[in-house]
Amino acid sequence: MIIPLDQKTRIVGTSRGWELQRRRNFKGSSRWEPYKWFSTFRHTLEYAVHSEIRTHPAASLSEAIEAVSVIAQRYEQLVPSEYRLSK
Repeated sequence: MIIPLDQKTRIVGTSRGWELQRRRNFKGSSRWEPYKWFSTFRHTLEYAVHSEIRTHPAASLSEAIEAVSVIAQRYEQLVPSEYRLSK
């Protein structure tokens, strides 16, 4: 399974777990390379969401709240309903 998160990042299921991959340019060509590995889909998705929230350039509390809302909505649309996480 491959779930694109944006143009540069995606989640890929493998026979042993889950990878976060980023697109890298190498000698004039573009390819996907893994940079984080996880044993569960839940941990992979949590890491991706938290990472995007942490690195968002929001400069105020209201901007941060809006950013979290937009990021959460985008991830809900990206992830197929059968893989949605519930507590």
